[in-house]
Amino acid sequence: MTFLPLLAGLLVGPLIGLQDGPSEADFYAVDYLPTPQDEVIEVGGMDFLSDGRLVVSTRRGQVWIITNPLADDPADATFSLYCEGLWEGLGLAVVNDVIHVVQRGELSRLFDTDGDGVCDRIETVTDAWGLSGNYHEFAFGLPRDDDGNLYVGLNLAFFSPQWWHGKSAVPWRGWVLRISPDGDATPVACGFRSPCGMGRNAAGDIFVTDNQGDWVSSSPIYHLTDGAFYSHPASLDWTDGYIASKTKASSEIPAARASERKPPAIWIPYKWSRSTGNLASDETGGRFGPFADQLFVGELTNGLVVRADLEKVRGEYQGAVMMFRRNIGSVARVAFAPDGTLFCGLTNRGWGGKTPADGIARVRWQGGVPMEMQRVHLLQDGFEVTFTHPVADDCTITTDEVDLQQYDYDYWWEYGSPERHTARVEVTGTELSGDRTRLTIRTAGLTPAMVARCVLSDVVGNGGRPLLHGEFNYTINQLPEGEATSDFVAKVVPPPPSKDSTEEGWVRLSYGDPFQLWESSGWKLCDVDLEPDDPTKLATRDGVGALVNLGEGKPSHYVSKPVFGDAEFHVEFLLPQGGNSGVYVMGRYEVQLADSAGVRDPGFSDCGGVYKGETWRGAGPAFNAFKGAGTWHDLDIRFRAPRFDADGKKTRNASFERVLLDGTAIHKDLEVPEPTLGPLFADEAATGPLLLQGDHGPVAYGNLRVKPLGKRRKDEEGWEPVFPEASFEEWKSTGNAEWELTDEGVLIGTGEMGHIFSPRADYEDFELRGRFKINDGGNSGLYFRVTPTDGWPDGYEAQINSNYPDPQKTGSLYNLSKILVHPIAENTWFDYHVTCRGTDAGTHIVIRVNGLALVDYVDTENRHARGHVGLQQHHKGSRIEAKDVVIRELK
Repeated sequence: MTFLPLLAGLLVGPLIGLQDGPSEADFYAVDYLPTPQDEVIEVGGMDFLSDGRLVVSTRRGQVWIITNPLADDPADATFSLYCEGLWEGLGLAVVNDVIHVVQRGELSRLFDTDGDGVCDRIETVTDAWGLSGNYHEFAFGLPRDDDGNLYVGLNLAFFSPQWWHGKSAVPWRGWVLRISPDGDATPVACGFRSPCGMGRNAAGDIFVTDNQGDWVSSSPIYHLTDGAFYSHPASLDWTDGYIASKTKASSEIPAARASERKPPAIWIPYKWSRSTGNLASDETGGRFGPFADQLFVGELTNGLVVRADLEKVRGEYQGAVMMFRRNIGSVARVAFAPDGTLFCGLTNRGWGGKTPADGIARVRWQGGVPMEMQRVHLLQDGFEVTFTHPVADDCTITTDEVDLQQYDYDYWWEYGSPERHTARVEVTGTELSGDRTRLTIRTAGLTPAMVARCVLSDVVGNGGRPLLHGEFNYTINQLPEGEATSDFVAKVVPPPPSKDSTEEGWVRLSYGDPFQLWESSGWKLCDVDLEPDDPTKLATRDGVGALVNLGEGKPSHYVSKPVFGDAEFHVEFLLPQGGNSGVYVMGRYEVQLADSAGVRDPGFSDCGGVYKGETWRGAGPAFNAFKGAGTWHDLDIRFRAPRFDADGKKTRNASFERVLLDGTAIHKDLEVPEPTLGPLFADEAATGPLLLQGDHGPVAYGNLRVKPLGKRRKDEEGWEPVFPEASFEEWKSTGNAEWELTDEGVLIGTGEMGHIFSPRADYEDFELRGRFKINDGGNSGLYFRVTPTDGWPDGYEAQINSNYPDPQKTGSLYNLSKILVHPIAENTWFDYHVTCRGTDAGTHIVIRVNGLALVDYVDTENRHARGHVGLQQHHKGSRIEAKDVVIRELK
């Protein structure tokens, strides 16, 4: 439910295959049950009582009973709070009118013994799994098999600093458990990462969805079978072999059982699903349209439902997935009502899903049958596609109308995988059946252990009905005939190099105190969503997820105090319907942010356009990558500042080397000859601030980061090591810290508090620089002009602190000039550059972090005249690392 730059490029614009003509809403309408005032219903589970009332559990630990949920007017549905105070409720089942809820740490039965409509007794069915306290140890469920057993899926933990590596710290994390009616828990299968969705098909088989991440290439749908291992190795820690050998599964090396994986029945493409919810089988007897016994799967991030058509090949499930209905909201749960309505439970927990972010939606069939691909059947050399209507007599489907490709994935510890080895498959023939409802596609040959993506163009049914969705993705684990393959769609590849952090080189500008490094008024820190009754407005609530220009007073622009030249910028933003804002690089060159949903030929004033200047006409984005109002977007910019000679004459124009919107490249090597028309800074210069436009209506921003692109110079003269390796034994230290110098020249401090000091004790005016890394919860400091003492050293300190509970963070001149923003992530190497020199006004100190000046301070008291350079190890559990620490004296 988190997405890294590796995968960002896979979402390349609008979903493929939606043709002009009737819309999804013409066949499947969506409405929403109004929720009680001031209540946030983040749905974790849904089921129905025998009298037709809907029961809903929530992430916030409540259970609601909704009377009249099928009313024609959704406002006629009434909510009653049945229970609260549970520890999350991410799965719910009604068994003989008894409500069962899976909490984080147990499966519970809820009873109303006095009949007043409120739960007054909670009975533990089982608590047979562990909790370490990690925030990500969710418990999901609750499908029920024909024997009355319930199924619970247990999320792995994601500990800092390696949050992208799932861990099974306690039993049975990464497993699915079978819970008998009397509470006996049996571990069924392992290898899951975040098994958010579970359900059963019409045959009674249990299926599990997982969320892409480490060891999970995209979003899979698994058929659950006893004893199977699916993908993520962490859960193997609780198998007999690992326990007996006291072995822990590697976070980065594939387990021996990687060759024994049970492959997904379906891989959902990343562009359709990044955070998959649960699934429900259409057993409505035709009350939901022409898709009997198919699976409908919720998707949180893109706010939609996809449709899965499974078949058995060589005795195992595999099949096709197709788009079904978009623009619903953050769909985490789906359930069919007795009348055939598909209820969708919404929650996004701040993960950036599609709005609405919470509540209950209803998807209702309107009676008409869309022209769709109803079934997809795999042949040895192609596919047989069955349509819901005959193809029109005057519509000829030739090989030119069939675009067929195959692709696979990497199986590795990285966060997900791009589509690999994409290759076009030659389509050799097409043939329609006599009744024109079945299309046979013949190819030059399909490859097993790959996914086939097929896109049909210009297909029209009788009556002029265009094909509503023209794409399917079929997971070919095996072909029907010939020798079976032992390979997988997700193939083992050499593991990528280990890495400490994804943020090296970046400076976070809004993490912690988001106002310290900015000039602004009328902005506030809060959580935000679209106003339910007026999507042109933003609704705010208490929280820390966004910066919104809806604070007190008239909003200003949000302007950084630091200035930048060549740099990369990362900005996340959310707009309401009709919203308009802009990101001004150097306060002068605007990347336009605007609600441009549906624009086919975007110009400079559409989202992602570089706005025009006084004479320059501007540039529209290469693609309209805007996903819609109410959705968080990622904007990534690589910018080169203009250059000027000694006389101030411009020698090079400013340029956008690259602009990405949600990973889609919308500009490349775009030269900008003049500033945007009407910015705050009309004159050109070599540096300038980052400016976020705040006077064009409501907008939300977040996760503001910069990566200065100035090179660290290594060829200058006069630099010498602060801690010469040859004299390591002569370095002075105090306290009880343990210091180690590695063969690679990395100085590491661990253990109790202590300090280590340079051999020289007479540094006065100098430049000091080095690379440092502090662990999660660690604390340290780079001292200069310092005198060792038995207690705290007497000197200046440049603080090193990512998230230790001291408000002064990395970049602070301790107790003299405090940095309250958290500029550097934990376990991330960063560059520190300190300049210290005496002046007539006092001791002038400048502290730069990754090239960005955060402190420029004059100590008029000249507290410390000269001394050592030192490094602190603050407390047990802290770990400080330093390398390339050099100094150059200033004359």
